[in-house]
Amino acid sequence: MKNISKIALLTLLTIGLGSCKKFLEKDPIGRIGKQVLFEDVNGATLALNGSYKSMLNYYKAEFGMYGDVASDNLTTVLANDVYMPEQFNFSSTPDDEASAAGHIWLAIFESLNNVNNLINALPELKTKFPDQTAQLETIQGQALVLRALCHLDLTKVFAQPYNFTPDASHLGVPILLKTPTPGQEIPRKTMKETYDQILKDINDALPLLQKYNNTNQAVVSYQTALALLSRINLYKGDWAQSVTYADQVIAGNTFKLATATEYKNVFIAYPSPATTPRVEVLFQLSAFGLPSYSTTDINSIFSSFSSAKYRASTKLLNSFDVTDIRKTEMFVSTSAKSITKKYADTIATAPRPFAVKVIRLSEVYLNRAEANWNLGKYELAAEDLRIISQRAHPGQTIAISYTNNANLYKQIADERNRELCFEGHRLFDIVRRKEGLERGADCNSTICKLTYPNDKFVLPITNKELDANKAMKQNPGYN
Repeated sequence: MKNISKIALLTLLTIGLGSCKKFLEKDPIGRIGKQVLFEDVNGATLALNGSYKSMLNYYKAEFGMYGDVASDNLTTVLANDVYMPEQFNFSSTPDDEASAAGHIWLAIFESLNNVNNLINALPELKTKFPDQTAQLETIQGQALVLRALCHLDLTKVFAQPYNFTPDASHLGVPILLKTPTPGQEIPRKTMKETYDQILKDINDALPLLQKYNNTNQAVVSYQTALALLSRINLYKGDWAQSVTYADQVIAGNTFKLATATEYKNVFIAYPSPATTPRVEVLFQLSAFGLPSYSTTDINSIFSSFSSAKYRASTKLLNSFDVTDIRKTEMFVSTSAKSITKKYADTIATAPRPFAVKVIRLSEVYLNRAEANWNLGKYELAAEDLRIISQRAHPGQTIAISYTNNANLYKQIADERNRELCFEGHRLFDIVRRKEGLERGADCNSTICKLTYPNDKFVLPITNKELDANKAMKQNPGYN
């Protein structure tokens, strides 16, 4: 695997810059291509589109599946045909350059380099084209949030959660704000330093996104940034801030929860630009319009009934009651397996167009519920829980009752998994809550239980990265 300093200077998948291999290997061509690309505002727009496409590439691949594959939500369809076996069996090693550990690292850093090149080209373009400042600031706001997401996504896979140490002084990830020079050694920062940069980028983006706001669900908006701040502060344990940002998204009414009738279409239909307010999805990476879909894309691995590698675990299915539309409408089942429909309508043999949901409004409600619980505001937490549960049970009136505060917390956690399963959250939610992982009776992994804390809850840095970058430190347990 190429180390950080050799990863793509710019991998723009929406424009023709020739083969990626040649582009990476020939530095002069890379420099010329970069200069030509950023000579005008149209080039910056193309670069932004390329950054979205690059992020889609890792969300629809191993990164997008890892949070569920390494959780208690899934079992394999066939025990001898496992996709991402190292992650399902918690058997990753530093030699796994050619598997998910290496692929996720490389793909996110490629995306990060793309967006950094764009961000760093913008000051000169603003000077050169002062009459197009608005368009350039719109690009800047979106790009800053994409950079924050790249760093956040890296921490979720390669670092223990923020609260792993009391002061977040444990290893985070490298912070890249520009493309490193060949051979440059890039160290990992602490988790606190990493989160500080993530929060800075989003807060720097907020006034730009608010000034030039859009409601296109396929691009970053002001509401996207606020919602992500709610998530990040939940991960951080800053409960009051998580509530504050969730309040702003929900009270803004730019987006509304899907009704029970609309719920299925959230996952299988591309939204109409004329819809006001927008329904449910605050930000998604759309694969609609791609010329082809891979057998290793998330829609094939999770939602092709004939070729899916994973099915819902009995433990997950048993967490739904019999009237919950998220079970009755969002799974297709036989006596042998239940497959999610979140990435394909009919679970057809051929892969179908799909969009990967980065953040939905229902998550924001659940963020607020959990944060309010931690603030001791149990009635407010129960009300947000009721809203999400009521949508899932249109034929009855939902009331939340709990025997004690701990029971309410468990209900919120269980509801979060019912709502967000197969969307890449489960492992990260378990670990940030400092819970152990316990798979059900139908577990067919070599590892069915892990206690918290555990080195296996993060993936290793590959040996080739360590060899090429002497400043890099390995995760504990993989030395």
